[in-house]
Amino acid sequence: MILFYTILCLIPCTWAMERRMIEPPIRVDLSSPGDVQFFSTSDVKTSWITMPIDHFDPQNKDTYQMRFMFNDEFFGGDGYPIFILVGGEWDIVEGWLRAGNMYEAARENKGYQFYTEHRYYGESLPYQNFTTQNLRFLNVDQALADLAYFISEMKSHPRFANSKVVLYGGSYAANMVIWFKQKYPHLVVGGVGSSGPILAKVDFTGYLEVVHQAFLSEGGEQCIATIRQGIADTIAAMNTEAGRRELERNLRLCAPLDYNNEYELGFLSGLISWTFSTSVQQARPGSLRTICDNFATEAYGTNPMEKIGGYIATIRNLGEDDCWNINYENYIEGYRNRNTNSRAWYYQTCTEYGYYQTAPRIGTVFDQLRWLSVAFYVDVCKQAYDPSFDEAFVYAAADRVNRVYGGLEPKVNNTVNIHGIIDPWHALGVYEEDLSETSPTYTVPRASHCFDMQRWLRTDTIRMTNAQQAARRLIASWLK
Repeated sequence: MILFYTILCLIPCTWAMERRMIEPPIRVDLSSPGDVQFFSTSDVKTSWITMPIDHFDPQNKDTYQMRFMFNDEFFGGDGYPIFILVGGEWDIVEGWLRAGNMYEAARENKGYQFYTEHRYYGESLPYQNFTTQNLRFLNVDQALADLAYFISEMKSHPRFANSKVVLYGGSYAANMVIWFKQKYPHLVVGGVGSSGPILAKVDFTGYLEVVHQAFLSEGGEQCIATIRQGIADTIAAMNTEAGRRELERNLRLCAPLDYNNEYELGFLSGLISWTFSTSVQQARPGSLRTICDNFATEAYGTNPMEKIGGYIATIRNLGEDDCWNINYENYIEGYRNRNTNSRAWYYQTCTEYGYYQTAPRIGTVFDQLRWLSVAFYVDVCKQAYDPSFDEAFVYAAADRVNRVYGGLEPKVNNTVNIHGIIDPWHALGVYEEDLSETSPTYTVPRASHCFDMQRWLRTDTIRMTNAQQAARRLIASWLK
């Protein structure tokens, strides 16, 4: 999570110069926290640690090189605390050791900062080829063991032997913080989990329910009415040849769709819903209102369907000569036999979490996109990885994660749990109560994904700032 992201969850992929493709916002890509140059000119360094590929089989002696970054700018000397930013399904970048809420906590407590990269992401590659067989060591159990191994190795150095360790993580990495505190409590004094979706769920209708509610709360009924009509008109256009050509023109598709292929219509539904999801997941106070103001004018187009197409093109920076390549076979190929973060993360959704953002069934604007089904998402698992990764397999995998790590009832202490009300991922987290007596939850209105991890921004509300400060105060109390 050290937003998608924002922080971003969904970045369009360009497979050819003019033919653009997209992927679902099930993977977060945490870019640097804004312009960090003003805040720090410290020299962030990169190093590597030799890590077992399999922590649980002593007969397997294979290893890989795990990348990490570090910054000793504020370190007070032997015995002062260690702060570890936990990497998730993205490439680690040095900006997070130069700005952000953990950076401020390290400044206040004279801490040494580390940023660890998750196995199979970025440059921390157990194998160069991401075959399904080679991906078998990609799971949270091994990743948590990597983190435990890393901490033990760092604390073997005299300067850190008596140092307390604090973890910070966002999105999937927030899950890791919470689960690490539960599984390896002797290694860390506490942690901060930002926007952690700790409940594995396959049929995740709640995601788009929150997206709908975010546009309603920020933009009002008129905004929702325009979006609803635009999607309805798009679906109605599928019924005639003339309507189909109008749809393809307004949404700027590269070629006609196969309207008899339910999965291709699922991909089209994703083009629409995943764009609205991106706007919400990256939202700051006022940004959704601006989008709704544009829907109320002709900024995106003159009629509702045209406005949907114009909105998608604007949000995704589609060039004048660009078009959307909505071809299901090409979509599958984007995950097949590619050594990318996206392939690695989709594998984890198939084998651990689900997280599939399906069409709601409670009257949202996205209910109409019925092709966004579990079957649509799971077909990628079967075609890109293994035919045995069917719906029964994926549901069983999610059940296993919830059974091992406790679902919405993790047993932890000294863990700050932070969520934003308009973050779609909060629906899979604990956001209405504390995790425990020593593990408070802060759920903030108008805030979205991993908002607290960022440096202070001019658009931040008082409650957003208060949550960041509360986390740092609690961290300081652990380190006394």
